[in-house]
Amino acid sequence: MGSSILAMLLLLGSKAVHQVESVSIKKYNQKHSGGGLIFTSLVSLFSMLFFLVTDKDGLHFPKEMILYAVLAGICYFSASYLTFVAYECGSFVMTGLFLSYNLLFSIGYGLFFLKDPATPLTYVGLVLILLSIFLVRNDKKENDAVKISFKWVICIVASVIGCGMLGVLMKMQQLKFDQVDNEFMIVTLGVSASTLFILGLIKDGKSLGRVFKTGAPYATVAGLSNGATNLLSLTVTRLIPPLHLRPLQRWHRHSFFLSPRPFPLQGATLQASAYRCGAGCCGVSAS
Repeated sequence: MGSSILAMLLLLGSKAVHQVESVSIKKYNQKHSGGGLIFTSLVSLFSMLFFLVTDKDGLHFPKEMILYAVLAGICYFSASYLTFVAYECGSFVMTGLFLSYNLLFSIGYGLFFLKDPATPLTYVGLVLILLSIFLVRNDKKENDAVKISFKWVICIVASVIGCGMLGVLMKMQQLKFDQVDNEFMIVTLGVSASTLFILGLIKDGKSLGRVFKTGAPYATVAGLSNGATNLLSLTVTRLIPPLHLRPLQRWHRHSFFLSPRPFPLQGATLQASAYRCGAGCCGVSAS
């Protein structure tokens, strides 16, 4: 019971910090265009520095863990950049909403690989979560110029896959290795930052100086917020099984911070209701 309360408090904190990251990225997108690869590499860099500074037990890098971290780094840089592009070319609310569906990867991993306990209510929840996808429409009040484009769809789908696999790899390394979360994230973010930076120089090297000058403040805030969010999430994953954790994380995001505008129904929303009910069902412990 005590660990569940602590996990709830940590989740609330991580969601609040996550919004600082999202707003920083969105503000940069609104004020400056181009240089997305370089900007995202700076976000990863500052996030990596966060884990370097917060390590308390001395750094230790098991060889087998590095493989997990490199794979996670590939997922991380792919998802990070594609999320940046999705925020750039699509709706802030819609992008945040659809990113939350990466929870399905962690639920599947918990159910089929870790054999986490599930009840019939869990499967009802999964059906409701999937149903909620089809009840979404864009928020016309946010920006009349924002449309759902093919580019946005490709970016958001690929980003959801990347985020989902990242969560799975994070849990896998926690089960296999003991107390190397900081080391895992340092390698993951190092791979992400270096890959994004190299690709940025190749694609848009001329914008390097401008991005450093105009984007550094936003990247610093976003990167440190990202590091804090990941640290809190890693702490929580040691307290709650993935099957129960991920829906709870996303439920908090939608309940307290994001305000999607799906089809209205007497002051409520069909999509939000289906999603929250589904997440709540999946988050019910069998104990």
